[in-house]
Amino acid sequence: MIVVIGDIIIDEYVYGTSTRLSPEAPVPVVKHQKTERKLGGAGNVYNNIKSLFETTNLSYPNDVTLIGYRNDTTDWPVELFCTHMPLKQRIYADKHYITRIDREQTIDNSTLFDYVKERVHNCTVVISDYNKGTIQDPQRLIKILKDNHCYVIVDPKQHLDLYAGADVIKPNKKEYEEYNNGVDTNMVVTMGADGYMINDVHYPTQQQDVYDVTGAGDTFLAVMSYFLDMGESLEFACEMANKGAGVSVQHNGVYVVAWKDLDPRPTVVFTNGCFDLLHRGHVEMLKASKALGGHLVVGLNTDASVKRLKGDTRPINNETDRKVVLESLDFVDEVILFDEDTPQKLIERIRPDIITKGGDYTVDTVVGNELAKVVIIPTVENQSTTNTIKRMAL
Repeated sequence: MIVVIGDIIIDEYVYGTSTRLSPEAPVPVVKHQKTERKLGGAGNVYNNIKSLFETTNLSYPNDVTLIGYRNDTTDWPVELFCTHMPLKQRIYADKHYITRIDREQTIDNSTLFDYVKERVHNCTVVISDYNKGTIQDPQRLIKILKDNHCYVIVDPKQHLDLYAGADVIKPNKKEYEEYNNGVDTNMVVTMGADGYMINDVHYPTQQQDVYDVTGAGDTFLAVMSYFLDMGESLEFACEMANKGAGVSVQHNGVYVVAWKDLDPRPTVVFTNGCFDLLHRGHVEMLKASKALGGHLVVGLNTDASVKRLKGDTRPINNETDRKVVLESLDFVDEVILFDEDTPQKLIERIRPDIITKGGDYTVDTVVGNELAKVVIIPTVENQSTTNTIKRMAL
């Protein structure tokens, strides 16, 4: 579980067209077309993590909560209330960013600490501090979280020693140069077009078109936190975060990344069977399985396993021949023999994203259903090895 705590900002985008300058001053006159409002700041971090949870193909327990302050006029998923929310209004004319207007007041965060102490335990916590008032005492907040056995990641806007005790601190280059005073923790510094640093080791980024950097830092923070919560290394988490931020800057306004934007590895699809006499039903099921992802692994029962399951007259073809036939199919990427009665141990070893089985199964009866998403593929009528053997015997 991931909990995001921080300053929630309303990002307002005013779009229009401009064909003339104002007679009052040399500024464009913008004819309004539409206005959009989105969650910014900690809200943008929350939305990106939520999107990754909702669009991932991994069988990963997922939940994300947002803690901050909102006023009564919004229906966003936040439980703490204030009379005023910071607002950043950005004005665009013909896709050109003209100006920004900020409206903000300091938030009274007196209810935050008791709320967090009571409700936030044993999880990954992302602190998104925009210095708008929610995080007025970072040391007190971090101590509460560490006492509650949380892994704490911080995006700072104040002197970095105020966040001592956090597991990871992620300033941008300007913040790092202004606020760093030797705090001892994992430090990830985002550097825009120059990439990022992890504990003073520089990682460059690929050049790409940049349309709007709004929210790119939030995207980096969200993706990094998502992968750290999964147990990935800091290096891999930052690699994926940099990729996500690179996608974000190619869109106008705040862009919420999805799993497809990152594609950190091909989707692994697993199916299994004896595949004794390969027939059309097998082929259609394997083709449909491959269509679900980038890498299809077939678990193949050994001869001894088939004999225990099907009787002394099976298999018709030995395991070597059956494996060679399956490997000759273009849509099968890998064939692995297993000697047990079920592929449970094999599934636990390869950790597929998706498990497929034929229409004579239900999700609950598929081995490994607790480890991956299960897809039931309809069977082809009258196609089975048993029926083939019966017809051959006539």
